[in-house]
Amino acid sequence: MANSNHTTNCKNCNQQFTGNFCNHCGQAANTHRLSLHYIWHDLQHGLFHFDNGIFYTIKQLMTRPGHTIREFINGKRVRHFKPLSFVVVLATFYGILYHYFIGNLFDLNHKFSQKDVISIFENVVRWFTDHFAYASVILILGATLSTYFIYKKEGYNWAEHFVLNTFFVGLTLVSSLILLPVLFVLKLNGGEGLQGYAIFSQSLIFMLMFWCYAQFFTRLSIIQKLVRTVLSFILMSFISTTIVFAVAWIYDLASKR
Repeated sequence: MANSNHTTNCKNCNQQFTGNFCNHCGQAANTHRLSLHYIWHDLQHGLFHFDNGIFYTIKQLMTRPGHTIREFINGKRVRHFKPLSFVVVLATFYGILYHYFIGNLFDLNHKFSQKDVISIFENVVRWFTDHFAYASVILILGATLSTYFIYKKEGYNWAEHFVLNTFFVGLTLVSSLILLPVLFVLKLNGGEGLQGYAIFSQSLIFMLMFWCYAQFFTRLSIIQKLVRTVLSFILMSFISTTIVFAVAWIYDLASKR
């Protein structure tokens, strides 16, 4: 630890400062040579530290999602994993597990012509499973546009709605990871019960959305929260599906060239 009376030349911004951290850019005074110990320490505190990082954020979202997100927006951020990085890490982890343990659970065949609506839908499902991180970002955009429109009078700007829904999508990804063994069992049973699982998963997303928004938007009555959550869910589904259809169509056109 650096002596508080010792002047240090910041290796990041080249400013002179005293103390443990540069008062201009926040760089630590004591910068060790990179080593495996440094990488492990950074990984441990960034991802696996229960009082700071991804597990802390997961715990808070699983117990008090709306309150946690509102506190983050209001400035209580130091212990949390960054929202977009949070989603990317979870979506990537889910995508890897899905690819190796679930695979092509939806038996998507090519017996329909490319102009058939069902074939287009099959391509959308494929695109979702093959590009899970991108699909999560599309879901965030759809949810952000819906809440910004429906909850506009609550006084939050677009960026704050984006953070709200990024954490919400992160919460749905945590739930998807928890339910992944159910999909694995369905795969072993030949996909029996898959339709029921799809209905359950959509119902779960709605319940998580209501739980999250009901805690976040505190000035509304419970009936107003429920009605606006229903509207948000419908609008989010429409926007996200439209975006995915458009992306899948463009992707399909590009692959034929």
